[in-house]
Amino acid sequence: MCKWSHVGMILKLKEYDFLTVWESTTLSNLRDLDTGKLRKGVQLVPLSARVNMYDGDIVIRKLEGVTFDNNDIKKLMEFRREVTGRPYEQDIIELIKAAYDGPFGLNTEDLSSLFCSELVAEAYQRLGLLDESIPSNEYTPRDFSEKGKLKLLKGRLSEEILLKDVEDV
Repeated sequence: MCKWSHVGMILKLKEYDFLTVWESTTLSNLRDLDTGKLRKGVQLVPLSARVNMYDGDIVIRKLEGVTFDNNDIKKLMEFRREVTGRPYEQDIIELIKAAYDGPFGLNTEDLSSLFCSELVAEAYQRLGLLDESIPSNEYTPRDFSEKGKLKLLKGRLSEEILLKDVEDV
């Protein structure tokens, strides 16, 4: 069991002078920086605002040992444009199959709607960090935690760094 139920990517984009978090979420309490709308699904929001408004613990894991060139950044930004505004995954069977690794548990990839870990896994695949033989919708937030067994093709994720502890707030 894992206490983490959500995952996103922290991005430092040249068009903003603050850190952002790119995520697919059921929350609609912040305006998406790409569309200007309050919406559920894939969105880019200021990291500080998400941290302030989220009522749970938050940790980050830094991607280490990897340098991205302009082509890598271009691939990531193309993927970002491709999925901007996509809805959050509503197919309960797909969500269950992502967490279940037994017979009949394998999903077929479908990016028409995305859940949080699917978005990050697909981004990692496009960056060459994760093997593409496993569909991106097979990943869960646990996979990106210290308890997960995420096998990156290059680089590594740091230990969990506590950003927000609701008991201390």
